Amino acid sequence: MTESEFQTFEAVGALVVVLDVEGRIVYWNRSCSDLTGYALEEIRGRKLWDFVLAPEEVASVRAVLFETSRTSALPNASANYWVTRTGERRWLAWSDTLTRNPDGQIQYVIKTGIDRTERKEAEDARRANEAKLGALAADNARLYDNSRRAAADLLEANQHMVRATIQAQELTETVEAALERAEASERELRVVAEFREMFIGIVGHDLRNPLGAIGMATGLMLRRGNLDPQAEKQVARITKSSQRMSRMISQLLDLTRARLGGGFPLEPKPADLRELCQSVVGEFGAAIHLETEGDLTGTWDPDRLAEAISNIVGNAVEHATPGTAVVVKAHGDSGEVVVEIINQGDPIPGDVLPFIFEPFRRARQHEVSTAGNLGLGLYIAKQIVNSGCGTLAAYSVDGTTTFLMRLPREPPATPQIQGVAS
Repeated sequence: MTESEFQTFEAVGALVVVLDVEGRIVYWNRSCSDLTGYALEEIRGRKLWDFVLAPEEVASVRAVLFETSRTSALPNASANYWVTRTGERRWLAWSDTLTRNPDGQIQYVIKTGIDRTERKEAEDARRANEAKLGALAADNARLYDNSRRAAADLLEANQHMVRATIQAQELTETVEAALERAEASERELRVVAEFREMFIGIVGHDLRNPLGAIGMATGLMLRRGNLDPQAEKQVARITKSSQRMSRMISQLLDLTRARLGGGFPLEPKPADLRELCQSVVGEFGAAIHLETEGDLTGTWDPDRLAEAISNIVGNAVEHATPGTAVVVKAHGDSGEVVVEIINQGDPIPGDVLPFIFEPFRRARQHEVSTAGNLGLGLYIAKQIVNSGCGTLAAYSVDGTTTFLMRLPREPPATPQIQGVAS
């Protein structure tokens, strides 16, 4: 189409806009100028969404134009708001057609529109009035119902009241029965849970003696040194397995104390967290980088705190990417000491992270711990830190997992881990 052909659109009473495939205005007729206040000369080459479309209409209009250019498919009809130079919003209904070059490629999108603002306002007003009438009718119905119940026909009202009372009584009995069943089920679950925890504790306690005997026997055999290499290797394997079982039993006993309300007895005394961290790092035969800064002294139970840090470091070592070092940072911060334990590896899934400190939970439930852990280490560490009014949180982003521990230098006078309801 040429400029002279565009002039034919001036004889049309409707709004006519000619766009190229990028959405730029090639031409629009005087009806568009009269409606918007923009002359053709000042808007030619601009895109509709740069100045005339209402903000909420931009995405849908651009999507329609893109789909039209890509598939040559046009919607049967569309409507949207235009904003005039004075800021007035006008509701326009459109029908689109295409023109093509001799080679068949889309040349222009011709939009033909009609101003339906008054009709839309009337329809909106009608719908609003219908809504108001509906609300008024509902109010009237409620007023009528109230008046009817208060009317002179007391017999009928009493009959309704009697039926309602019977239904309410039946419903109350049903609810009470359901509550009784729920309470009974809760009691049964509590008994089962308490029995489970007591059973774990008793079994764990009773297993310690035979494990101790195994450890003593294997230790004695290794110290005597009269074993052949194969036997020595087997005895060492037995020793390592008994140590793993001992760690599991200790974790189970700690869990039992916490879950049955006994808590962990703590013995706070002056301690240096720098020495604790150095001792814990020395226990692991892995690449661990320790950074300490400032005053790291405070009043804690050093054995329990070392256990908490060891549990977290062990977890970090177990899940670190091979060849990467676990980083342990500790620094003093006025009234508290802060410890960060960082490793590189697969992130903890977002749906698991909020529950990582619950017992028997792992980031990847299908994996078996190579260190013989039961999924209690982080739970026990959390309980130990909480007992001294400290905090322990975990963050896992972009392949880096960080456990952040904050410990007040002076914990409560009688710290003790509280039991957790089963």
